[in-house]
Amino acid sequence: MGAVAQQSVSTPAVQALAGELVARTPELARGMAVHLYAAIPELNASDDEELRTELLRSTEANIGQVLGLLARGASTDDVVVPHGALEFLRGNVRRGIPLAALLRSYRLGHAWLWERWSQALSERIEDSDELAAGQDQTSAFMFAYVDKVSDLLVEEFGTERDRMMRSASQLRTETVRTILAGEPIDEEVASRRLGYQLGRDHIALRIAGTGSEIRGLERAVDEAAAAVGTGQPLVVASGAARFDVWCGSFGAPATDGLERYEPPPGVLVAFGTPGRGLAGFRSSHVEALQAARIGSLAGGAAVTSYAEVELVSLLAADLVRARSFVIRELGPLASAAEPAQRLRETVLAFIAAGGSATRVAKELFVHHNTVAYRIKRAEEMLGRKVSERPIELTCALTLADVLGPAVLAGEDSGQ
Repeated sequence: MGAVAQQSVSTPAVQALAGELVARTPELARGMAVHLYAAIPELNASDDEELRTELLRSTEANIGQVLGLLARGASTDDVVVPHGALEFLRGNVRRGIPLAALLRSYRLGHAWLWERWSQALSERIEDSDELAAGQDQTSAFMFAYVDKVSDLLVEEFGTERDRMMRSASQLRTETVRTILAGEPIDEEVASRRLGYQLGRDHIALRIAGTGSEIRGLERAVDEAAAAVGTGQPLVVASGAARFDVWCGSFGAPATDGLERYEPPPGVLVAFGTPGRGLAGFRSSHVEALQAARIGSLAGGAAVTSYAEVELVSLLAADLVRARSFVIRELGPLASAAEPAQRLRETVLAFIAAGGSATRVAKELFVHHNTVAYRIKRAEEMLGRKVSERPIELTCALTLADVLGPAVLAGEDSGQ
């Protein structure tokens, strides 16, 4: 409700009473502050001496302004939010005290002051008609005062909360950047700034959306952190549709639940291996970024563990050279066509099985003669035995298996 300008009562009796009570403002403010502190649970939830001081300054500033305006016969057009009231509001925002509690303090304060004002007015004015008129007009004035100040405080509360959140978010972001850059920083100071204990084991996650219209991204952040099961995570926005997350615990966090997690469509989750302290905070994050890179290139699993793709991450640090390596090592076997993929899968399993066609047949659910045929066909395409250059061949096949088209020969490659 918007405030309507209300002229103060201009009778000598009302102005004289208000003028006398101005001198009693500190006394009245103390009484109102004690009343409000006891009546509003959000204010007395903890023994906060600073909050009590801010409350007292607010009551004193508001009572002083009300009585001063009445004494001068001014209107509510002259009402401003007193400095003491603003400081109380800002203190509420810092402490997380809701706006509803602040507005309730004005309603209760209004009732408290009106009771004392109306009693003093009735003692001063004997004529019943004059008393009724004075009470009606001063009552309207006080209601209009509270209405106007409340409107101004609602706006200021939102502004202050946004400013504080931006400031806190910016400080967290800058602190994280300092840690990740390896710059000197006190661990305890950084922990306080982040609201996150750094002297623990950490596992870092990169959670990102793949589409222009991302749904479920913030839900994925909460769910992925919950899957780690270490309590309150540290979450930092690192892009329009991207979050970096750290989960900390005393003891290496388990990743089983995260590996089984299924994020919403269009959301990719990658995570590093656990690390301790500031160094672990950094290293796990670097690994999460590498896992996210490989997961994006592979275009496959929605959840990527660095531990599972570490070798590919190292081999594909230079993707252009990795692709050249794969095409050179595999020759025609680097084709993206399905028959070549089937042959690559068989050769990779054959090398891993120590050259046992029987073991590969059981693993791939095919006849061992089929395995023998595929190995022979692959060797024809390679131009050599699969037992030659086994390390290079294994690396090339692994890159092709994980990254697929990103390292295989395209139609315009001539392969």
